[in-house]
Parts: sequence; structure tokens; C-alpha cells
Amino acid sequence: MLEARAFVSEIETARKILEERNPLFKGEYICRDIIFASTNPDIRLEDKFLRLRINEKNIWNEKDVVVAIKETKKKEIGKESLIPLRKEFDTKEEAQNYIRENFINEFKESFEFTRTGWQYDLGEDQIDLEKVENLENCYTIEIKSKTEEGLKKLKEVFRLKDLIQGPTVVTIKELLRK
Repeated sequence: MLEARAFVSEIETARKILEERNPLFKGEYICRDIIFASTNPDIRLEDKFLRLRINEKNIWNEKDVVVAIKETKKKEIGKESLIPLRKEFDTKEEAQNYIRENFINEFKESFEFTRTGWQYDLGEDQIDLEKVENLENCYTIEIKSKTEEGLKKLKEVFRLKDLIQGPTVVTIKELLRK
């Protein structure tokens, strides 16, 4: 699935647009992401990172703790996330041990953030409305589609102006520094 995301000052407008289209509400989730940057100075966060995700409120058919390496392939609109490694754990401690045992020389902890989200299916497309915790008036709308044309249509439907280029974690890291 291709994805694109925009940062917005509120999400109620998007929620109203969604409700007019009778979406399937998948549920509310809360994710805490701990981001690890590459120790190789030539590999930027935009290109590759390791993420330890703790699903504090989980709506997916997966364990509550997931370690993934994410690589980003930018598209004309949006991006495609490539995930060469994804492993689920029962506890945060198990995941941290796995990271230490396997990636201590490859990645170092960089920052973390938490977001609360509401996921909707809109036909074959998916929409996530999110509030980034501890950042005032920081909301995102993530649109997901199988095609770039689908992303373009969703961008128009939700009147999104500035879609971020690359992974969301880069923008969030910048916002956390302010």
C-alpha cells in the first residue's frame, strides 16, 4: 500500500468528510514509537531506521510490541514503506534485548513519540486520523491507497495541501526539537 501524510492543525474537518462517505471505523489505537537511527552517517533517517513500536491500545491482529526496520521509497505522491525485518514480541523487554543482541552496532536510539489514532476503511483505501501526543495542535491525516492515482484522489477529497515527503518520523523529530 502507498501512503501519504499531512500535518494539520485539527482533524474534525477530515472526520466530517469521512462520515459523509460512510466509512468502516476500524477502531482507536495508541502507539508509542521508539526510533533508532543508523550508526552509519551515510544512512539518513529518511532512508532507513529501526522502530520499536509499543501498541498501548491495539486494534490489529499482531502482538503489542513490534520491531521493524523501515526503508522508504519515495513516489511522485507519497511513499512506499519497505520492511526488510519485522518481528513481534510479548514484552518491551524482549524486544529491547533482541535489538541489543542483533543491532547494537547498526542502530542507536534517537527519540520517541506517542500518537493516538482512529483508523477508517474507505472502500479499498484507508485513512488514519492521528493526534501526536505532547505536541500542541499536532494532528496528522494519513491516506493509504494501492495506487498513486488513489492517493491523488484522497488528497483532493480531504483538501490536503502539503503532503510530507518521506517518513513521518523525520518531521516529528524536527517538531520535537522546537
